[in-house]
Amino acid sequence: MKPLQMVFLALLIGVSFMLLAEKQETAMLALMGMVVGLLLLFSIVWRVMTLAQSAMAEEIRQRTVTWWWMVAVFMLALSTHRVVSFVFLGLLCFSALREYFGLLPREQSQGGAALSFKDRPAVLVGYLSIPLVILLAFAKWMELFLIFVPVYVFLLVPIVFVLQNRTQGSIKSMGLIMVGLMFFVYNLGHCLCMINMGPLVLMFCFTLTEVRDLLSFWVGKLFARASARLDSGALKNVLDRRVADRVSPNKTWSAGIVVAVLMAAISLVFVPLMPPFPEGRLSYGFCACIGLAIGVLGLFGDLVFSMIKRDVGTKDSGHLLPGHGGIIDRVDSLVFTIPVTFHLIYWRYF
Repeated sequence: MKPLQMVFLALLIGVSFMLLAEKQETAMLALMGMVVGLLLLFSIVWRVMTLAQSAMAEEIRQRTVTWWWMVAVFMLALSTHRVVSFVFLGLLCFSALREYFGLLPREQSQGGAALSFKDRPAVLVGYLSIPLVILLAFAKWMELFLIFVPVYVFLLVPIVFVLQNRTQGSIKSMGLIMVGLMFFVYNLGHCLCMINMGPLVLMFCFTLTEVRDLLSFWVGKLFARASARLDSGALKNVLDRRVADRVSPNKTWSAGIVVAVLMAAISLVFVPLMPPFPEGRLSYGFCACIGLAIGVLGLFGDLVFSMIKRDVGTKDSGHLLPGHGGIIDRVDSLVFTIPVTFHLIYWRYF
């Protein structure tokens, strides 16, 4: 990272800490301090790996640098005005949806997923639904937010198709469009409602989900090395049992289960930091259940989007984030963990 970039990055993070200190958001300060500390640790790790000429040094460097920028922007968005947080998260939903539509081929291949020129009006409906979702969440119209996409937008898309006087390929196109809207406008859009619970709730889910992805990578590597040292036997079979080998040959049940249990334990660190809710404070037992759910759902979120990318024939959803891929590569697990975390907390404490 160039010196000027480092200065700008430090300025962004410093402003975020100053704004939080001014608001006396001590819990957010503590949480963001832990995140920055973790990034500092990984910065040291990749420098050591570079000196040791490790084959993974460049990948870790790219991932770490990109993480610094993502965390800095995210921290600034959450530490400033509530409007800024909603605009930032709305842009995140828009970027993910746009990337999803960009992944789909434009010409219909036999049995493949594709969109055509005629689908543009329905795609436009999807984009226009995002500012309305932001408005509903900002106004705290929870009941309407929950049904807007799965009911009203879901009904509007086929109406658009009918007004186009279409028949051939309509079911496939409607399915492709609505899958994108449900994933990136509705599910990911629940992060907007989390802001209403408190920015800490959003940070709780974001941090645990991303830590899960990080642990999944390293635990998977560790288990793969352990398995390679074994010739045969029950332990090797357990370590090598794949969740879905055609979707992702490296994802195993053993690593997934261990990471989920670790997430249940790590989640307990957040309990003292979480804000009080109308029905009391987050308990350690319930928090562990949420951590476990994030561990499991994060795994399947990763696998579902691996399945989608294999179907459309690409490895990464984009190249916007060096070392990570595209926006979808970074939010795939969040699409699954955010809505479930929100509804678990909402059901128990609101």
